[in-house]
Amino acid sequence: MKKFCKKVWICGLLCFLWASLFTSCSEVVEADGSPELSPDPSHPIAFKLYPNDMARNDSAAANLARGIALIVHPGASYTLSFDIDSTQPAPELQLFHTYDLKYSKDLVGSTRVRTLSPTVVGNRYVYSFTCEENKMTIWLTSLGVDGEYFKGKVDNIRFQGIGSYSDHFSINLIVVGSMDKTLDGKNVDELASDMLRLFREKYYGITVDTLYVRYAHNHPTLGSYYPADQPWVAGVSSDDLFVSELAGWPEEGLRNALNIVLVHSIKNKDVMGYSHVFSGILGAGNQSSVVIGEYVKKSDGYELLSSYNIIMTAVHETGHFFGLRHTSTTRRDLGLLADSGEDNGNVGDLSNIEDGLTDTPFCEYIFRSGLYKSGESAGGYALERGSYLSKSGIHACPDQNNIMFPVTLDDAGTVSFSKQQMEIIRSSLMIFPH
Repeated sequence: MKKFCKKVWICGLLCFLWASLFTSCSEVVEADGSPELSPDPSHPIAFKLYPNDMARNDSAAANLARGIALIVHPGASYTLSFDIDSTQPAPELQLFHTYDLKYSKDLVGSTRVRTLSPTVVGNRYVYSFTCEENKMTIWLTSLGVDGEYFKGKVDNIRFQGIGSYSDHFSINLIVVGSMDKTLDGKNVDELASDMLRLFREKYYGITVDTLYVRYAHNHPTLGSYYPADQPWVAGVSSDDLFVSELAGWPEEGLRNALNIVLVHSIKNKDVMGYSHVFSGILGAGNQSSVVIGEYVKKSDGYELLSSYNIIMTAVHETGHFFGLRHTSTTRRDLGLLADSGEDNGNVGDLSNIEDGLTDTPFCEYIFRSGLYKSGESAGGYALERGSYLSKSGIHACPDQNNIMFPVTLDDAGTVSFSKQQMEIIRSSLMIFPH
């Protein structure tokens, strides 16, 4: 997505919230007694960090001084750290709150909220702060010395967050449009019962309290827009693929639940489900839902899925929701063109070809093959239906039994999250207000 004269991009998690002209919209505010060093107005804000992501994020590191985006939540405590460059003085980190401007949908303003000096821990600079916002938001950065952008090297960057919210959550399964029984004959109530059981099994170390089932046609204010007798195709039946307006169901116990939207199918071929990495919102909000299909679109029609495949799609996409990348990155994940390998406007960082976790093996075949290198993107991470790959090298991938493998294989056996993946999920859950 591009809307720019001089451009500010927020890619990945929040890239669809705004893309805006940063120049001439910043407000100069005195803070901490230091001269303000705003993000470079001639420099596109093309990279972001979200808490506890262990991928290398080399592009974000290289652009930290002139401006990147940080995803922050109210009440959470954060540290941003990187290796010391001994050839340069210690830089100050400045943080800027962003906000929409009333007179323009394409512009944002910013105000400085922090100027931080580092603490030295070992061979690293560590900047610590607490977010005092009242909702999830974007902060921008600059890194400087004596009013000029830092000229040293920023390497091995880490953005870590700790929250104090509960490690419990509930699920609101929102059924949209007409539904058939699954391939194995399960109705919605039976599917929901199995879903709660499998979520509790796979998400070990945290607690899934309750799974509610609600039908879109019964929504107290929006129900008339979602007829019960028509199949709902996400991305076709409405512009919003994530059907976000149904999130934050106006009922006690459901307002801050994880929203899983069950639709007939998704407009993209072979896609079983969608979510954003680190969606960040339990309850109401733009793209705050996980969307899954009862059917998957194929070249010759629609394939009805089993209850197990529908549920495990939800489990996988919820992993993205809580901050997990695919164990094996696809070219589509990085926003790379099919043939040239060049950036197509969704900025890709090749250092993030691996998720950075030591207990999730990586399959180079996925990235180097012709799989998933073209097609429409919804700005999220998709789980693919891969039965047509039964004779390919994909079955030699060492991570095919991990839930975050990017392809569903019927014969993959028992799948699970790794210990490090569950640590990220738990930390994200405790950052998200609920």
